[in-house]
Amino acid sequence: MPPIFRPRLFALLLVAVLSFAAAGCGQGGRPTGDSAPTNAAPTSQSAGAPPAETASSRPVELTFFYPVGVTGPLTEIMNGLVDEFNRTHPGIRVKPVFTGNYADNTAKIVTALKGGNPPDVVISLSQDLAYLREIDAIQPFDDLFAKTDPALRFDPQDFFPAFMLNSQMEGKTWGIPFQRSTPVMYYNKTALKEAGLDPEKPPETWDELVDAAKKTMRRENGKVARWGVEIPISGVSTWLFEALALEAGQGLYDGDPTKVFVDTPAAKRAMQWLVDLSHREGVMPEGVIDWSAASTDFTAGKTVFLYHSTGSLSAILKQANFDVGVAFLPKDKQYGVPTGGGNFYILKGIPEAHKEAAWTFVQWMVSPEIAARWSIDTGYAPVRKAATETDRWKQYVAERPQAEVALRQLEYAHPEFAPYQRPQGQKIVADAIQAVLTGAATVDDAFARAQQDADRILQKVAR
Repeated sequence: MPPIFRPRLFALLLVAVLSFAAAGCGQGGRPTGDSAPTNAAPTSQSAGAPPAETASSRPVELTFFYPVGVTGPLTEIMNGLVDEFNRTHPGIRVKPVFTGNYADNTAKIVTALKGGNPPDVVISLSQDLAYLREIDAIQPFDDLFAKTDPALRFDPQDFFPAFMLNSQMEGKTWGIPFQRSTPVMYYNKTALKEAGLDPEKPPETWDELVDAAKKTMRRENGKVARWGVEIPISGVSTWLFEALALEAGQGLYDGDPTKVFVDTPAAKRAMQWLVDLSHREGVMPEGVIDWSAASTDFTAGKTVFLYHSTGSLSAILKQANFDVGVAFLPKDKQYGVPTGGGNFYILKGIPEAHKEAAWTFVQWMVSPEIAARWSIDTGYAPVRKAATETDRWKQYVAERPQAEVALRQLEYAHPEFAPYQRPQGQKIVADAIQAVLTGAATVDDAFARAQQDADRILQKVAR
């Protein structure tokens, strides 16, 4: 489908995405667990009076928007990398702008576009690809591939294929994977051992998970002191539910941005199982579980099994005072996870010099050594094979084998929910999930209505 960046449609899209961000403020997408300053711009200039600059000698100044969607000090890590880039590339000066969570980030990108002052380069959700194309906001990388810096070893074929699923469209590459992830299951090995279970053999199926959760739960004075499992699905996030639907046989999205699959036997089975964990099995808290609170519960020993992003790995390992295991998400009919996280995008309408400088910045950020460092410091999966071949990464996984789980799980990865009008469509699905979790609607009614509403939006875009 060709770009449709018409003024009237853009205004409607802007209203939709701002509403989406407001609905998910503080918890949209994979909510932020960080609270760094909004405008943290590192400087690379040494102390003292700056040298005289002419117009031709001034560095190209780039504005770089980025979000934080997982637990941990990611703003500090990101700003440190940008500062290092600025020191080693005197002809370019990147100003990093922390934009909040993923939903806030999308809204700020669209607002900047509407105001005629777009950032030069951004990290935005990989699932934003169709939406950003829809509003004609980004430009492809393909013509830049011939302008690579040999020292940075950029190779589009080196990226893991699963991470390219939400990076390419209509035969072109629009996003470069960077802070990418899959959901994984964290578990308390100490709790399993205490319950007489083998801590090296975590549950592999839904039934096994329920059984292990019942055996490892703990009650004190008639109240739950430690839950068996927590699967956080809060705000406008559908990410973990997408995994459940895939495991039940069919995901919500198959890569075609004109279709979504909500009112299906697989999605409804997944939703019913999620409800049953609380109401029938009694192993999970009732209602909507907050993304950030769930990881805190896990590291505090208040839940045994946790579904969360691999991007939270480093923070969880540092915060937990017990032996942490990491495993594939348990399967129902099959294993299945959506990929997630953010890509680099270069915005349209920026000067050619900014485009080339942004390309240099992106190449540097995804170079093997930097990509490996980012993965080690955060927990995000390495996006390319060359990063896993560095000495730094090999030493890390020898000490932290949990970091390899997400990479092995890529064999079962699918594209994340990314239809046209993604923010509005995702909110429709998230509202249906939460209506069921809170008892406001039945599974059949909520999912039938969500399918109708999503189809209506996609039909309007198609026209």
